[in-house]
Amino acid sequence: MLGRLIKHEWKSIYKVGCLMLGAMALVTFFGWMSFQTPMWRSMGSGGGSFGWLDIFGAFTLLLYAVLLVVVNSGIVIYLGVHFYKTMYTDQGYLLHTLPVTKHEILVSKILVGGLWVLIIIFSMYLSLFLLGLSMVWAVLPDQYTMAEFWREFRNGAGELFRMAGVELGIDFAIWFWKALFTSLITPFVTLTTLFGAISIGQLASKHRVLMAILCYVGILIAESMISSLFSSIVTFSGISGFGAYLDRSSLSAFCVKLLAAIGLYFVSWHVTSNKLNMD
Repeated sequence: MLGRLIKHEWKSIYKVGCLMLGAMALVTFFGWMSFQTPMWRSMGSGGGSFGWLDIFGAFTLLLYAVLLVVVNSGIVIYLGVHFYKTMYTDQGYLLHTLPVTKHEILVSKILVGGLWVLIIIFSMYLSLFLLGLSMVWAVLPDQYTMAEFWREFRNGAGELFRMAGVELGIDFAIWFWKALFTSLITPFVTLTTLFGAISIGQLASKHRVLMAILCYVGILIAESMISSLFSSIVTFSGISGFGAYLDRSSLSAFCVKLLAAIGLYFVSWHVTSNKLNMD
């Protein structure tokens, strides 16, 4: 039954998700346009110029940055609203009458929502990569090929990471896999926390949406304070080297968020199982 719930949840979300991907493609196009102005082209030939088209390009680049934030925040906000409507309003009445457990309902929403957040994040990184490629292509000297640039960039980046690893005392291979793991888990942790805050808001007799927002903000502040406390403990625990401090601090912050998300998952389960009161 969990598979059917996941399939149903995907069908109810994918249209908005695809719309977000389309918006990301449009945002990337705006970013590409900003590097097609004469100012950037003249940099490749060693000259310099600035005109009305360059003002338009700068405005377009600013628009790119704003829209990038809007798209990435928008998917999370939409998933929060979707969770509220399908769980705590009359739209979710049939869902709660299905022969499924509350755990299956929550897991399906967290898995599908987290997957869509991952897709949007991946599209954001791809957009930034393409934008960087557009900038390099625009300012690259005429006698310099892209293949030569990538070869020198790869060699320079490898040497830079090696030197930084020695200076900071970090094994970048291990650091990369840790960062990849936390990046893959974080969207699911974020949504679980958001859904938990929405569930807590349902315990209020009125103004439940406002209470959910306040709860979410309060949870984020509490997580930040606890993470800062752990960072302070790490600072005075005899850790030698900035790299080790950074590694321990990021790990403690992730653990705080993960533990909070686990607790809030059970809060959502408790509210949907024992305190369900639909609007």
